[in-house]
Amino acid sequence: MERVQHLRYKLGVAALLVSLIAIACAGILETKRIALNMNPMRGTINEGVITLVDSLKREIVSIDSNSKSIISRFTGFSYPAWGMYVEGKWYVTDMFEGKFIEISSENRRREITLGGDPTTFLYHNGIFYISLFSQGILVGVDRRTFRVVERYRTGVSSTYFVPTKKGIAYLCYWKDDDEPDVIYLHRGNMDSVRLGLARPLRYIEGASGDYVLDYRNGWLVKLVNGKVVWKRNLPDFAYGISFHSSDLAISSLVSPVISVVDRNGNVRQISVPHPVLYLEEVGDYLVALSVEAEEIYLIKNDRVVQTVKTGKYPLKIFKISEREFAVLCTDSGELIFYTVY
Repeated sequence: MERVQHLRYKLGVAALLVSLIAIACAGILETKRIALNMNPMRGTINEGVITLVDSLKREIVSIDSNSKSIISRFTGFSYPAWGMYVEGKWYVTDMFEGKFIEISSENRRREITLGGDPTTFLYHNGIFYISLFSQGILVGVDRRTFRVVERYRTGVSSTYFVPTKKGIAYLCYWKDDDEPDVIYLHRGNMDSVRLGLARPLRYIEGASGDYVLDYRNGWLVKLVNGKVVWKRNLPDFAYGISFHSSDLAISSLVSPVISVVDRNGNVRQISVPHPVLYLEEVGDYLVALSVEAEEIYLIKNDRVVQTVKTGKYPLKIFKISEREFAVLCTDSGELIFYTVY
């Protein structure tokens, strides 16, 4: 019996040493820092191209994530709100002009006047879905014809919507109490869901169901076939959300914790030095971004294994691959590239 116990002890020590070695070998390496000569607040990544928007300077800049170099810079807008690269061209909403604009690499432009303060948009199955914020309308513009082919009068202003199997899930962020939380938009139809949330901010499809996150009160709701399976109350001002293996990780702008929730609604928490704005799963790691401390945290096995300083006022992580990501630092006007090893 003593031999068996001694063997178990040695195996346990060996497993612990392997775990510690794996953690010690984890790290983040900065590979490139690009001076943008602008201070963008927003950006997207699509087809390996990061497109950044400086609304006040009225300028768009794009960076190729492979070469890590600036490949385009566009001006001539009144107030650009959102930009994206799609199949060799750039697309921009000009909020003050009420326009949606297509730009070629030679700066040839095609545009459509939409009105209603066009802001954020996404691209899905050949259609650009664009929020006309002041009107509470989402329009679909066909990329080939550049004409409006869908129009949804939701009645609720929002800049948060994502494609799902049920159609576009439109999150009614600026809702009144009696208005729905999510509206599914599909082929001209609108189906509403009421969940009792205050400020629905995020919607994620998972393998076992869909998840809706309330920013103000931190409620995370799981839906299966449109029905609520469970609700979990996490720290308030829940902003960042990411898959973390088969679980979901959610951060709070006021609490220095990351809540990890499994598919059954079980919650565990990871302590971080400062509240986290943005989360991204990179390989086997979770990368967390603190705008308050101007730091990124590399997390493995529910522990912070490395802390790295960024530029000033880091706002967003752009995942490039399972090993690479970039961080937009607005006040210092930088895009910083990192590799996880």
